[in-house]
Amino acid sequence: MGSQTATSNDRSRTYWTPIMERYFIDIMLEQMNRGNRVGHTFNKQAWTDMLNVFNAKFGSQYDKDVLKSRYTNMWKQFNDVKNLLGQSGFSWDETRQMVVADDYVWDAYIKAYPDARSYRTKAVVNFSDLCIIYGYTNC
Repeated sequence: MGSQTATSNDRSRTYWTPIMERYFIDIMLEQMNRGNRVGHTFNKQAWTDMLNVFNAKFGSQYDKDVLKSRYTNMWKQFNDVKNLLGQSGFSWDETRQMVVADDYVWDAYIKAYPDARSYRTKAVVNFSDLCIIYGYTNC
């Protein structure tokens, strides 16, 4: 089955490539356009359809939990970025696809919130689509 997936007895992780993540985002957007989203998640048929096309595309045998886990992880990333952008001194650099601020702003924020350190140098290339998926139309 390859090294990208885990069985219930195997605690290895699913390694998401940028292509896999982009495809997952695209199929979520497609399901949203079909009206298959309920609140902040997708209906059962949407999850089944997304899983089937995802597995067909990548020749994998993932279960819904893998997609749902990635959905949750991307939601956390989205919320982290939204929270940063809500703070004074932070802004979005569209060209670099990342949160930017002066060094002293980052230093103070990271001192209070060490988990935010990665966003200082991390591009969030799909942020505009995450805004649509997670309920904000204008990020």
